Amino acid sequence: MRCILALCVTATAAAACATPPRTQPPQERQFAQAVAPPQRLRPIEPLPPAASEALKARMAFHARDMNELVSDIMLLRYEEIRDRATRIAGDASLSRPLTNDATELNSAFPEKFFLYQDNLRLEAKTLAESAGRQSAFDVADSYGRLAQVCVRCHAAYRSGR
Repeated sequence: MRCILALCVTATAAAACATPPRTQPPQERQFAQAVAPPQRLRPIEPLPPAASEALKARMAFHARDMNELVSDIMLLRYEEIRDRATRIAGDASLSRPLTNDATELNSAFPEKFFLYQDNLRLEAKTLAESAGRQSAFDVADSYGRLAQVCVRCHAAYRSGR
């Protein structure tokens, strides 16, 4: 009986060694999915040209601030995090149109855009408060919520280029 058991174990080990090696790393599928363009549930909601032009310079500054914010967060530079988050909150300041006058530039933005802006301002202020308390975990959570607002707005209004 021992001899049969030993023979089965040896045969199983030999079969395992005879299995051809994998040609692809197991993470290749996940990597391909990560770098592929996202599938959209809804088409983008293009902004009118005047609104899009008005945002270009503002978004360049916003992108710079967000990139620097990530660096500050990774290094837990609380004062810089607080200052940068406060600046982001202050820059999110396009006012809703006062009238339905078509000449008013802000009337080119849909209400949904202003809701994203309100959320951005709220989450940036929350991040600044977390940094003021020097709470690494609160900073991480607050930044995550801030980034969600950015991604959702971009998913709604950016073409993905």
